[in-house]
Amino acid sequence: MDPKLWWYIARASGLTAWWISSATIAHGMLLSSRILGPRATPARLLDLHRFLSILSAVFLTTHLLTLFADQWVDIGPLQVLVPFTSSYRPGAVAWGVTAFYLLAAVLVTSLLKARIPAAWWRSVHRVAFAVFILVTVHALTAGTDTTATRATALVLGGALTFLGTYRLLRGRHATTTTPPAPPPSTSDIALAESPAPPSDQRVRVTELRWAADDVLAVTVSAVDGGHLPAWEPGAHVDLVLPSGKARQYSLCGDPADRGHYRVGVLRVPGGRGGSTEVHQLHAGQTIAARGPRNTFPLVLAGSYLFVAGGIGITALLPMIRRVEDAGMPWRLVYGGRSRDSMAFTDELLSLTPGRVHLVPQDTDGLPDLVAALNDTQSGAAVYCCGPEPLIAALERTIAADFPDRHLHVERFGPLLSPAAGTQQHPPAAVFEVELARSGQVLPVPADRSLLAVIRDVVPGAPSSCEQGFCGSCEVRVLAGTPEHRDDVLPAGQRDRTDLIYPCVSRSRSPRLVVDL
Repeated sequence: MDPKLWWYIARASGLTAWWISSATIAHGMLLSSRILGPRATPARLLDLHRFLSILSAVFLTTHLLTLFADQWVDIGPLQVLVPFTSSYRPGAVAWGVTAFYLLAAVLVTSLLKARIPAAWWRSVHRVAFAVFILVTVHALTAGTDTTATRATALVLGGALTFLGTYRLLRGRHATTTTPPAPPPSTSDIALAESPAPPSDQRVRVTELRWAADDVLAVTVSAVDGGHLPAWEPGAHVDLVLPSGKARQYSLCGDPADRGHYRVGVLRVPGGRGGSTEVHQLHAGQTIAARGPRNTFPLVLAGSYLFVAGGIGITALLPMIRRVEDAGMPWRLVYGGRSRDSMAFTDELLSLTPGRVHLVPQDTDGLPDLVAALNDTQSGAAVYCCGPEPLIAALERTIAADFPDRHLHVERFGPLLSPAAGTQQHPPAAVFEVELARSGQVLPVPADRSLLAVIRDVVPGAPSSCEQGFCGSCEVRVLAGTPEHRDDVLPAGQRDRTDLIYPCVSRSRSPRLVVDL
């Protein structure tokens, strides 16, 4: 065999790894900058991005292994693991070693994306730009065929510089430009377009379909065709309806689809009118979206039990998909009035067979919570969303017989009655609220809520349930001690002084300073 063979293979595999990794970065920037169009990113393009990433790692591994076999450069494990230890062009090799570590971090966090916070993944993923720069410097200084390498670096550098500049300008434009609202309809006052406050984002209804009896799945997209704010499983979004009502709904689509939000809305006759108005929307109509917010995050655990009641399945559906994609053990117990009233059952039953247990009340009665918990392991995370009787029964069962399970609940209605051990609040007292941004100081009498007083001067202050269970009215506290009367904060966080839900909560201190 030619003694130069390993040198040729090492050089070819290194250049190929550089070209493919650069193509991977360029492809990722194309997807994020939306040069390819305002539609949701197709799954096949995301699959191509992953394939290119893996392929570049394969050629990089080949490059390292053939360097070990090449006797001319005399590279060993020490020189690959520790920068500046190589006798052959130590600086040039050091840039490649550093790039190897950074690329390994990008690949590992990508593989663990479903199990780590999204902010961590995004932060590490941005290191890919540093990888490109370091590998380019390495290619220019470590090899011998500099003419081809310089030409390639010029082309790749120019392409990535253009994409990076476009991405920054596009992001700035998206955050500083508010799309104009269309004129109101004169033919149907009930469906007229309502003006959105500056902090809201105008969205267009793109799809309406029945998910079950009286449950309408509503999909919206940004009016300007751009990205919607990112979200994680458990998040909510407020829809500001044509009448001006703001109602909170769980996001039940795919968090990776930045082009669309999907919610499921149960029609509630005799309610406060929000669900009825949603059911009157039509495709192409423009409304506003506010948020998203997440007071019901998915935590990392060894296994999961999901318990849903009725429309509560919407909050759990993205969590189930996330856990399924991560290969974690899970099970769902889903109860409803009847099979026809239970939303998204087709999607659920398409997941891993045997993990979804549907319990229609008209044929099977109520869910057997004890049996469901008996099938879980110690330390399992139990997520529940549904009507208050279901949540209360699960809380009692876990407290009595399964104290080593970790319960996470979200209510879409207030507590029916104070539970045992629930803190009893003293009579409402008079206090003052200071709006830090304007300096205004307002008295809050005992017979008015903090939210009502704030709305005297900030009419657009957000809220939805106004009963202390949805969390949409959350306000940041800058000074003072809140008296939490909501059902949002869990027991271990009721001494927090950094936020308040003003629809029901008050102040323990004479003055409360809020970030408004």
